[in-house]
Amino acid sequence: MKRFTALLLALLLLLSLAACGGGSDAKTADPKTLADDMLAALKAQGETMEVTGDTAENYYAMGDMVKDYRIYLSTMYIGEEVAVFRLADVKNADAAKAMCQQRIQDLKDSFDGYLPEEYAAVEENAVVLASGDVVAMVTGTKEGVAAAREVFEKALG
Repeated sequence: MKRFTALLLALLLLLSLAACGGGSDAKTADPKTLADDMLAALKAQGETMEVTGDTAENYYAMGDMVKDYRIYLSTMYIGEEVAVFRLADVKNADAAKAMCQQRIQDLKDSFDGYLPEEYAAVEENAVVLASGDVVAMVTGTKEGVAAAREVFEKALG
């Protein structure tokens, strides 16, 4: 009887450890694939180009908080942009969202008094999205941003 009880207790302990040791449910996504899919959903009105390295750092002050990214900018003075960042640490999510908000402000400043329609589009449609270790910024037409947001939420929802 003692052996049976000991075996039962050991089995219960093993089951309780297995239940507590489950992996994280947080989803992540490859920034390059996600940005490509979001850009396709955005249906950009003008030509876009990918920016990397120092150019990307000039637009987004990423520093060490970003592990991987993909950024598409409009080349035609249109307020369309897609940027997706995988963070080095999820604790940097608030700083990354602030970085994206600063980029939105920079876009508005660049259009203010120069291209009022684009200023209004960025003002009304730009969004910052976050889920786990992924933060994204997208701006464009209302319909395009909604479609890009749907892609983001489907990938990380």
